[in-house]
Amino acid sequence: MKQKHNLIKAGILTASLLLCGTGSIAVETMRVHAAEIAESSADSSEITYLYTVEDLLTMADNPSGNYVLMRDIDMTGVNWIPFTFSGILDGNGHALLNLKVTAVGEETADTYDGNMKVYDTSLSGLFSILRDATVSNLTLLGLDVSIETDKPCFIGGITGLLENSSITDCTINGTLSLMAHDRMFGVGGIIGYGHGLIENTSADVTLICIDTDAATRDEQFLGGACAAGYPDINHCTVQIAGYDSDHGYVHNGGLIGMYMFYPAGKTYYGSMTHNKVTGRITFFEDNTNRRAYCKDFVGEIVSWDFLNGSNTSDFVRDERFEYDKNLLPHTCAEPTYTDVVTEPGCDSFGYTLHTCNGCGYESYDCYTLKQHKITDWTTVKEATIEEHGLEHGECELCDYTEDRETPLLPPPAETLQPSASASLSVDALSEEVQAKTGSKLPLLPILGISAILLFGLVIVVIKHKGRQ
Repeated sequence: MKQKHNLIKAGILTASLLLCGTGSIAVETMRVHAAEIAESSADSSEITYLYTVEDLLTMADNPSGNYVLMRDIDMTGVNWIPFTFSGILDGNGHALLNLKVTAVGEETADTYDGNMKVYDTSLSGLFSILRDATVSNLTLLGLDVSIETDKPCFIGGITGLLENSSITDCTINGTLSLMAHDRMFGVGGIIGYGHGLIENTSADVTLICIDTDAATRDEQFLGGACAAGYPDINHCTVQIAGYDSDHGYVHNGGLIGMYMFYPAGKTYYGSMTHNKVTGRITFFEDNTNRRAYCKDFVGEIVSWDFLNGSNTSDFVRDERFEYDKNLLPHTCAEPTYTDVVTEPGCDSFGYTLHTCNGCGYESYDCYTLKQHKITDWTTVKEATIEEHGLEHGECELCDYTEDRETPLLPPPAETLQPSASASLSVDALSEEVQAKTGSKLPLLPILGISAILLFGLVIVVIKHKGRQ
């Protein structure tokens, strides 16, 4: 278990030879890229361990905290509102299942298009903004981000906006859908917009971006890792199924929609190496002044200062020229599905596969937590009225073992005692006699007299019934 997070500095040192025409002098330029990832030197007492949905929800109350996820958590039915996070989240190899996000975060931020126009932008994802933050070793399985807005907006799997933050050793699986129309918007599989580090991370994503206003010529961005910005992307794997319906200007890339530095005058030397992209982006650009950027790695490159190498792709650029129908993963107007449920195993999550009976489109959802098969439990310690018991079980399918507590035994039944009301009634009778006669009637004679009177009453009742 990692107990301390030390400051990490990553540097890329490059030397480039610039030739200034025929017979020009060779000029050696040294650029140093030093990206400081915000990590605190927190000790174990400062770490918050996350076990439940409730624990995850409390992160919003302390968004600069240091968190470690301790188990897989099913997020089905959770009303998750993304927020700005500036702390550390170590997924610890665990997964969040079935996370659904339908809201943008409260904080907006400035984003820039290729002409350095600035937009006040809404943001969404697991987080709305990562600012000086670290997210690592986390899996999002069955993610569903679905946003409809009339404002500039970017959405991403981990975050809508990345600011001087790192995402490493993460996995994103799911669907992200954005319906918007105001000037500038985009969808990214890992992040929506920004700069920072994305490394050793995989995304298997379906991305849907729909321009809802044919009259407005907007700027639209879609990318398997990032929609727009200048993040360093290294050793990542992207499987993308993109669907972009736009009436403005399209910037689509298997890795990143548009690579650009911002704000105006920004200098930087980035890195985009050892990445693998597979899949297809299906799109249309309903615009007479066409751009139609769509490539396997970067749709449009505005800023060229970055290290680019050892990237591979198996990518299809699929442009359509019918603009009256939005492009979607399924093609049936009224699809019906056949569902197949796969049960979870010891090391695998369960899920439901939906197959369209018309077009054959397949989708996965309803993921279920891993589950061991333990049917026999051996008593290790018997429970008592003061201490819990203990049972031990072994999985029938693997070497997993588990111990569980058994409940306390109930206390023994209490001995029946004379009621307080009966004692009080006898005492009251004795006190009443004492008040009238001046002497207290002994308790035993009172009980004897009461018994004789009761016996006489029973005899009278029996004789009366005999006469009838």
